[in-house]
Amino acid sequence: MYRAKISPNLKKIFEKGERGEALTLLLADGRRVKCRFEMLTYANKSDTDDTDVMVARIKYGDGSGELLAEEDIKEVL
Repeated sequence: MYRAKISPNLKKIFEKGERGEALTLLLADGRRVKCRFEMLTYANKSDTDDTDVMVARIKYGDGSGELLAEEDIKEVL
C-alpha cells in the first residue's frame, strides 16, 4: 500500500488539525496567520511545472483560505 511521505511542517499542521486545534503559522513571506486545517492534497508546483507537491488547504476565520506547501511555512507555532 502507498503511504505518502509528509514533510515536517505539513505533518505538524495535519496532527494539530486532526485534534481540532486552531493553528498559528509563521509564513515564509513574514505573515503570522491564524487558521484551521482542512486537508492535505496535491497541487502543481507552478503554472509552468506540472510536478505535484503536497500542500495543506487551510481556512481563515473570514471563510477565505489558501494552499500552503512546505516551503511556504517557516514555523508552526
